[in-house]
Amino acid sequence: MLDGVGVLVGEDEPIPDLIVVAGPIDWDGRGIPVEQVELAVEVVSKSTTLQDRMVKPVLYAEAGIPNYWRFELNPFEGQLPGESLPVAFVHSLGGDSSYEPTHRVAAGEKVTVRTPFEFTVEPAALLP
Repeated sequence: MLDGVGVLVGEDEPIPDLIVVAGPIDWDGRGIPVEQVELAVEVVSKSTTLQDRMVKPVLYAEAGIPNYWRFELNPFEGQLPGESLPVAFVHSLGGDSSYEPTHRVAAGEKVTVRTPFEFTVEPAALLP
């Protein structure tokens, strides 16, 4: 797992909050080749809301990153009544090169995801 490292997607170099890569890291000083990235994670803040929710998922999906997770730390539109923050949204790449939601996990809940590796997610335990 790497944090704050650029991902080489064509001419773009988005910087996810965290990535998981497969195999030895092929670092060229600018970033990690997108083909090595198995998971991109974004933690939504007030200054990155549009990028993390709308722009980066499309870019990551079109580039073929198989998994995308988003953590919402602040109240958001679509938050369920009584749903505790943070909330994790887990997505996997579908056949049409867009992300399909697989899990929605609120603080205090746990879920085990199986891709890109088996991992139990409990949002409150992962983030400060």
